[in-house]
Amino acid sequence: MRSVASAIVPLMFAAAAFASSDFTLDDQFERTHRRADIFKDAPVVMIAGAQRKTPDAMQAWERVLRSRVPEGTRVVGLSNLKKLPFFVPKGSVRKTLAGKLPNTPVLFDWKGRVYSDLGFPAGAVISVGVFSAAGSRLGMVTGEQTDSRLAEVLELLSR
Repeated sequence: MRSVASAIVPLMFAAAAFASSDFTLDDQFERTHRRADIFKDAPVVMIAGAQRKTPDAMQAWERVLRSRVPEGTRVVGLSNLKKLPFFVPKGSVRKTLAGKLPNTPVLFDWKGRVYSDLGFPAGAVISVGVFSAAGSRLGMVTGEQTDSRLAEVLELLSR
């Protein structure tokens, strides 16, 4: 049986690593976003995925989140493109996401590092991470948008 200390220490290191990890990623409109710009003065809901179906699932989440999250909450997308086949043109990915999410920046994580650092599950079609204004992860909801999953996201935001 593990002691409480042995369970807490890895969590402390994980939190410290997350808090110190900086990133700079471009979105579907080729605008650059830094971690400090995203997590600065408002809670953040990040819609993230790493699968071919992600744009449709991201669009469904984005539509409902825009109308239901508290005013001032930042809604951002994150696309883990590490496993994108080499023959898929990057321009077509940009065009698809620009068409599906014209009002929400979708950060392009070509190496999958930020996706992993933020704690999103590998292989998930879609996950929604809820973060405080300071960038601390408050929780994660995985799966396509449903009323019950939306309620989970809104409850995390109320913390």
